[in-house]
Formats: sequence, C-alpha cells, structure tokens
Amino acid sequence: MNGYTQKDWRDFVFFSANVQHLLGIHQLDIQQNLHRAAINFSRRQAETDATKFQFEGKTYWISPECAQFILSFHFGYYRAVPAFLVQRGYKLCIPVAKEVMLQQSQHYAALLGDRWQKQVVFLDAEDPYLFFKLRQQMDLGFHIFCYLDGGVSTAKDLQAQKLSEIPFLNGSIKIKHGILHMAFLLQKNITVLIAKIAAENEPIVICELSHWFENWFPNGRQFTDYFSRVIYEDFEEALLEYPEAWEAWFYLHKIMSPSSDVATWPAKTSRIISFSIKEKQLLFDKFTYLSYLLPGTIF
Repeated sequence: MNGYTQKDWRDFVFFSANVQHLLGIHQLDIQQNLHRAAINFSRRQAETDATKFQFEGKTYWISPECAQFILSFHFGYYRAVPAFLVQRGYKLCIPVAKEVMLQQSQHYAALLGDRWQKQVVFLDAEDPYLFFKLRQQMDLGFHIFCYLDGGVSTAKDLQAQKLSEIPFLNGSIKIKHGILHMAFLLQKNITVLIAKIAAENEPIVICELSHWFENWFPNGRQFTDYFSRVIYEDFEEALLEYPEAWEAWFYLHKIMSPSSDVATWPAKTSRIISFSIKEKQLLFDKFTYLSYLLPGTIF
C-alpha cells in the first residue's frame, strides 16, 4: 500500500481483480505497474486535443446521408471518435445516462460552438421508449452513437438488466446488447470505430474495428449473440497490444461482472487482498468480489 491513499488502494483492489480475471495476471507488482500506466494514460488522453486526427482507410461505408449505428469503446483516445464524426458533418444521436447529459452537452458545445444542437441530440439511455425515439431520430438523418462498454455512470443494479455472458480474453464478461438488437429490428448497418494509440505529436488514427451491413439471421437473439462475440473478439487484439488504454478496467466490476475459471488461479493466496474503509479493515476475495470484515463477517 506504499504510495497509495486509502481510496486509491481500494480502487486498485478492484482493478486488480478485473485484470486477474481477464488478463490472467496474478503478480501484484505487474498489476500495480499496469494500474499506474492506466492512470497515466487516462490523464494523457483527457488532455489530448481530440480534434487532431486522421482516418485509416476509406469512409464510403459510413456515409453522412445514410443513418446507421456507430459504436465504439472507451479505449485509446476515444473522445476523438465522435469529434471526428461531428466535425465532418455527421449528425449524432447519443443515448446517455441522465446524470451526464449536462456534462456531455457542454463538451459538444465547446467542440462545435453554437451549431452543436443541430448536429447532436441526447436521449435518456434508460427511457422505456428509447427504441421509438431512436427510430425517429434516424428518420431525421441522425446516426446513433454509443459506447459498448458503458461507463461508470451506467453502473446500475445488474440484476435488473438483461445481460448475456460471452467469452473475453482469459475469462468472460456480461454485456448489454440492447443497442445491437435495436439495430437488427431497424435493419440498419453497424460500424465499430476505435481511436488507436498515437505517438507524441502525431495525429490520432481512427479506424474501423468491425462493420456489419448484411443481415441473414432469422431473429434478433441469434444476430446479437453472434455479432457481439465478433466485436469483442476484434477488440481483444487492440486491447492486448495496449491494455493500459482501456478506461473500463477501473469500473469493469460494476458493469460487466468479469469472471474466469477457478482452475486458472494458481494459489489461494493470490485471491485475497486487504483494504480499509471507514477505519475498518477488510479482506477482499478477488475471485468472487466479496469483502469480509475481519475476522470473517461478510461485509
């Protein structure tokens, strides 16, 4: 715990569990190095000018006139993806949590000036009529933009959500794929974009991760099960190259419930780590995400 505040260490404990499940990293010192690297990258990407970028490849499949679903991850310089789109004239409809709607409005106002309200529309991501409102906006020429890995503001009660478990890296995660199901129902194209890691003073490179434009599946369940796995398999390659660039490591336990086979955990001692909260000492089981008050009362 040297060099950590009590809160920082508590945050690291959950980060440690997330990477141990999915990356199979059991050594505490390597986990700490990755944690520091992820913090440093998060600060760097927040300070990076997201308006200096270039696109890798051609964009004929993502025409501003043909509304589709454009998806991304909180990976790399992810703020550059919507910035790239709106600065090239795309109109975006973005489902977000209510609590970040004002913050997002201010971000796009700073990016686009007075014209931002003509190009960007926000909808409540938890609105029960979201599907119909998305269809209405697409009829008006708006593309639907969404981050597949959610965000810390979207961490609701997981028991109340419809989640599907898929293999991911060395374990598995639970994902929401409602946005993919909506794309299936509306028979719209889907494009997944990510912003690659840029060298210092180099433009941010935005590239296509996945693209879907033909749908021969008989029902939405088969389509979403298949395509969600394709997307995350494609994402694995980028993530393994730059694991520190995925912001979701910090809150993955809240939104995706990482898990892995207990047989891949080499020793019981690698599961347990201690932390403090409100002057109480606890033991945390990284495999189950359960905390225990010493000497063993479940917290």
